[in-house]
Amino acid sequence: MAIKHCPGVRDLVEPKIILRTCPACGEEVEFFSDETEAECPNCGRRLHREASPSCVTWCQYAEACITDLEKRQLIPPSRVEELKRIIHSRGGTAKA
Repeated sequence: MAIKHCPGVRDLVEPKIILRTCPACGEEVEFFSDETEAECPNCGRRLHREASPSCVTWCQYAEACITDLEKRQLIPPSRVEELKRIIHSRGGTAKA
């Protein structure tokens, strides 16, 4: 199944960079939009942020979409596993 246009797929394939300020030392810390924690490069403190909602959490076609992205090698296998865990943890399966 090749998905022609999906409003959420861009964030899965091309995560955005999110910048936060370390509360301990004031250094700028980079997160990718698919990460919920990062380490400050200056002081080593672990910073956490709220996970952003993803289409994977609500779209009925999420599993088929992830499988398609995997087949086309647009996302790495480790990300595929992580996304499929999220899909299955929500208690549903997607339509193929």
